[in-house]
Amino acid sequence: MAVIGLSKPYYATYGTDNGALDYGTPAALGKAVEVSINLDEAEPIILYADNGPAETASGFSGGTLNVTIDELSLTAAGAILGVTPGSSTTPSGTTLTLGGETAAPYLGLGIIVKKMVSGSIKYLALILHKVQFQVPGIEATTQGENIEFQTPELTATILRDDTSAHNWLTQGQFDTEADAVTFITGFFA
Repeated sequence: MAVIGLSKPYYATYGTDNGALDYGTPAALGKAVEVSINLDEAEPIILYADNGPAETASGFSGGTLNVTIDELSLTAAGAILGVTPGSSTTPSGTTLTLGGETAAPYLGLGIIVKKMVSGSIKYLALILHKVQFQVPGIEATTQGENIEFQTPELTATILRDDTSAHNWLTQGQFDTEADAVTFITGFFA
């Protein structure tokens, strides 16, 4: 299997209802440029018996998501940071105000990884059950003789969900990108 592409990041507000996951309506985060999922290393716990290791136990302890997109709209920024965009009448435009009380909500996040598997194109839908984004920094460089595209990178903490199973990732592989999108949006529905 070789990864050859990335597309369609979706987010949905996270919640639970009587122990079951309850997401809001999924929305596009932007167009995917790059993603990395880094897991915290959980130290295995080893039970020694009869002078040697007899049992081990380890588990998921969290991780970090870094996703780069083409553009972070104020609507998407407001949703992932828990702030409602406003409007300015003079001059007309959209505003987003962050302050000391800004608290990013928990979200679900899905994204599609395009792969080549034995000569065939496949689409791997990855769904992180519960993430919480950090307020992104702002970086910009002046335009010189050549245009240099600058894209926002978002960072989120990956958490286990609040079901009794404490899941953190669901994935599915599909023959078409449309089927992978349906899987992600259906998971959040």
